[in-house]
Amino acid sequence: MKQLKLFLFLLLLLLAACAQSEQEVQGNANEQSANNEQAEETEKEESSSLTLYTSGPGGMAEQLAEAFTEETGITVDMFQGTTGDVLGRLEAEESNPLADVVALASLPPAIDYKDRGLTLAYESPYASSLHDDWYDEEFHFYGFSASALGLSYNTNLVSEPPTDWSDLAADEFNDQIAIPDPTQSGTARDFIAAYINQEEEDGWDVLGQLKDNGLQMEGANNPALQTVISGANSVVMAGVDYMVYSNMENGEPVDIVFPESGTMITPRPAFILESTQNPDAAKAYIDFILSDKGQEIVADAYLLPARVDIKPANIRLGLDEIPALDYDWDYLEEHTQTILERFMEMIR
Repeated sequence: MKQLKLFLFLLLLLLAACAQSEQEVQGNANEQSANNEQAEETEKEESSSLTLYTSGPGGMAEQLAEAFTEETGITVDMFQGTTGDVLGRLEAEESNPLADVVALASLPPAIDYKDRGLTLAYESPYASSLHDDWYDEEFHFYGFSASALGLSYNTNLVSEPPTDWSDLAADEFNDQIAIPDPTQSGTARDFIAAYINQEEEDGWDVLGQLKDNGLQMEGANNPALQTVISGANSVVMAGVDYMVYSNMENGEPVDIVFPESGTMITPRPAFILESTQNPDAAKAYIDFILSDKGQEIVADAYLLPARVDIKPANIRLGLDEIPALDYDWDYLEEHTQTILERFMEMIR
């Protein structure tokens, strides 16, 4: 009898232990499932947002971001300013980068960021459709659009527009010449370096003559152009063409010519920061701005599209119709800062 009671007692202990073990296994499984769900939710949150720093232009950046969100469901937190503004913010946040994707109006900073190991390589399926030399061969940045710089003039004040940069030294343009401030405008900075790259000391002589004829800086590209539209100046040299075409369409008295000796055609690069916390969303944005829809938005903003199969707006000249300066991007990357310092010392 005692043996039977002992047997029943041990059996009850065994059954209790098994029940407890089963509960623990089920509890662990539930916990693991919860952890997996949390990880999936975190991953979903990371891929559903994107931080973009962009130099514009105003309107196009917003349209690209809105269309991207509509197509992918990924929201875009955007900071917009001049190239100088964007680079300044990136520098201030260097110890704690916040941006995922950066879009600039100037190519040399993108080259610099790549050389410093700050960009993430990504081969977009659209890379083979882009103009030659508009993107990095190792896929660290993509020139998704471009602008050409010209002589923008007020059609009410100038009856015979200049045909080259040196023409602005004529008396009729005395104290009537503006240039975007190259410390604010990446395109103006690139132009000055490219002009010196081609013309060397003769280029400095021409810039000196224009300074003597009243050449003055008038802020970034849009403020400089507004001085011509208002009649405060008659010509802006090295101003971006897409702003002129936009104002022409709006009926403003302004037009643009491209100098016979050549001008700057500068791809506007977009790149992913190596520090991005949202690489999938960042890659999706690069693909979108190079897609049919993204490139159509670029063309509608009067910029030159990066894709060879996408036509620019009818109002503007195409890439093969604009004479280009003979310059080298590696030269610009190496010498731009020195050239800029000499120019600023001259112009002030």
